[in-house]
Amino acid sequence: MRLLLVEDDPLIGDALQRGLKQEGFTADWVQTYAHGMSAIGLVNYDLVLLDLGLPDQDGLTLLSAVRKNENSIPIIVTTARSGLNSRVEALNLGADDYLIKPFALEELAQ
Repeated sequence: MRLLLVEDDPLIGDALQRGLKQEGFTADWVQTYAHGMSAIGLVNYDLVLLDLGLPDQDGLTLLSAVRKNENSIPIIVTTARSGLNSRVEALNLGADDYLIKPFALEELAQ
């Protein structure tokens, strides 16, 4: 399974990429909205792991843009935003799941 990890924090991104590899996944890692949109347009990913706090655009903007393009790729939001409004907004925009950081790698891999 090939995943796209959109995460701006180098420590989290590196740890997730390594952990996912140990779980048998291939994960491409980008750190910005622009690189995420570009990667989604170029590669047929099985899943996107999406942080919301990106430096050049909010992750919800990426989520919304992907869904407006009628792309049904599964997207799991992985964020520190734990508020109910953020979760509801992401799910209403088309997120398939919403994981609040910190989470266990085992939870994500399942």
